[in-house]
Amino acid sequence: GPLRAAAPGTRLAIVDMNPPTLVRKAEQGELDLAFHIAIDAPPGLRQRPLFADRYVLAGRADHPRLRRRPTLKQFCALEHVIVSPDGGGFSGPTDDALAKQGLARNVVLSVPRFSGLAAMLVDSDLVAMLPQRLVAGNPALAVVEAPLAVPGFEMLMLWPERVHRDPAHQWLREHLARGVSIALR
Repeated sequence: GPLRAAAPGTRLAIVDMNPPTLVRKAEQGELDLAFHIAIDAPPGLRQRPLFADRYVLAGRADHPRLRRRPTLKQFCALEHVIVSPDGGGFSGPTDDALAKQGLARNVVLSVPRFSGLAAMLVDSDLVAMLPQRLVAGNPALAVVEAPLAVPGFEMLMLWPERVHRDPAHQWLREHLARGVSIALR
């Protein structure tokens, strides 16, 4: 893509890791750049906000329960998939918002990442609370507002102090930040 064309000598590895591992790898020189939501972002790393997003309810385009915004009772009864980066969790920001009202939803599946989740929704009656920018413009999905307010999130770019003044790293950060802003337009 554009990054390879602009910087042909670069090598890029995309990996999943929890915040403590992220910090350790950055300190050991094994990681130069990371992306993480602002909540739980590890301290001790430089950071730059990239974008903010909000959650919407998504399911397959012809999902009978998503022709309109569901009621809270209908929402809780749907079969939900949750993304749990730490693995195996069945609770997230939506569940926290429901718990404040004394409610719980029917979470039937936990997956470690967002990738591949849209395909799961298209082939089933499962639904998921997903970042709006992940599902915007996907004709295979029905997207509706959830019947309760769920706090959104801010995505950060993180890097260790040791590369902060490195000209190549500064160029990479600018290139990525510019690319994100173009993609969001």
